[in-house]
Amino acid sequence: MVSPPDTPLLYVLRNDLGLSGPKFGCGLGQCGACAAIVGAKLARTCAITLSDVGENQITTLEGFS
Repeated sequence: MVSPPDTPLLYVLRNDLGLSGPKFGCGLGQCGACAAIVGAKLARTCAITLSDVGENQITTLEGFS
């Protein structure tokens, strides 16, 4: 199943890809528990959607790209 484009990136990483590095913290993008590198920038994955990622590379604590 493909996630809709408005799905938070955090949910795709954890639920669809089974990664456990990014955590759900505050849900507002403030605490950093969900942080990952998207493209060349640090991003709060709970605050950006799948469509925001585009074709950028994603790197989590697990090193997933």
